[in-house]
Amino acid sequence: MGFKSCVMTTADELFSTAVERAFLWLRRAPRIELPVRWGPIGCRLIVADETLGRSYSSSFFPAQGGDLALSVAVLTPANIELSGVVPLDPAKGRTYFSDKCVVVWHPDPLPVLYILDRAANAGVVWLAGGLAPEWELSRPACPLLHSFLNDTPWSAIHSAAVGRNGRLLLLAGKGRAGKSTAALACARAGWDYAGDDYVCADTQSGRIEPLYTSARLRADMAGPFSDILHMNAGTSNDDGDVRHELRLTDYLGPDRWRGGDLAAILIPRRQGARLPERVEATRGDALQALYMQTRLAMPGPSRVVARKLSRLAGLAPAYFVDTGSDPTAIPSAFGELLDRL
Repeated sequence: MGFKSCVMTTADELFSTAVERAFLWLRRAPRIELPVRWGPIGCRLIVADETLGRSYSSSFFPAQGGDLALSVAVLTPANIELSGVVPLDPAKGRTYFSDKCVVVWHPDPLPVLYILDRAANAGVVWLAGGLAPEWELSRPACPLLHSFLNDTPWSAIHSAAVGRNGRLLLLAGKGRAGKSTAALACARAGWDYAGDDYVCADTQSGRIEPLYTSARLRADMAGPFSDILHMNAGTSNDDGDVRHELRLTDYLGPDRWRGGDLAAILIPRRQGARLPERVEATRGDALQALYMQTRLAMPGPSRVVARKLSRLAGLAPAYFVDTGSDPTAIPSAFGELLDRL
């Protein structure tokens, strides 16, 4: 497993106790509670100070009433010490799954520990380095949501989604293939926008909902999108993949963040086209594109994730797309496809 424990303590007891200690500390200390919407569910986000509150809330939608199904605490070593739960080798990523708990350790120059207690509907994000890395602030606590939805038809998916009139195109596949470029080009052209990096999908019905108000723009695409770089909240560097971490709330306004029904799955791939091109893909191609990237980034039993995404891949036609070298040509090409479906 790789996580610390002792002979008299089971792993589940160790992890659930850590969550209990974190929420006990928050009950005794000053705290800020933020009701936020996370795809189809409401979440009670609890932070220890205003700085964390501003950083985390900037990527969330505010909750609009209703039940808050999950509570998530964001803490640092200045608040509570959880190093006893960190893996024995902190340089290596680790995951743990059981019916009771899910734990993810994400090594980084600013490492992050995620713990979900399923029975308590409570999770903890522990920023072991004292600060949140920029990628975490763009998709806050995403492993907790993905795991929380494990026993439902919904799933957090590593994809972008844009659309019109309640019908969405889901862009899935490996990084640097053009998902963000296509999503931002369509958003700039007035399309509805459901996300650039992660969205939430009902894998039975094909309903897509936004998760975050963020976008992650590759540094080499800064020129074509210079008009939105003022929305930059920071820059991340993942093994040389430099990204501008954007917050689009003010840029798009409240009426452009919309979910909708899946109309097609697009699999971007760069093959040197000048203008956008597409060819039909198979359900297997769509499943591979959805599964590989989601599985790499998100925890969960492989068979459960594969079964969900296989259902989703069968709900709509799939196409390989080369988005071309001119982002301004993407909306019209995507619009033509959407009108044909």
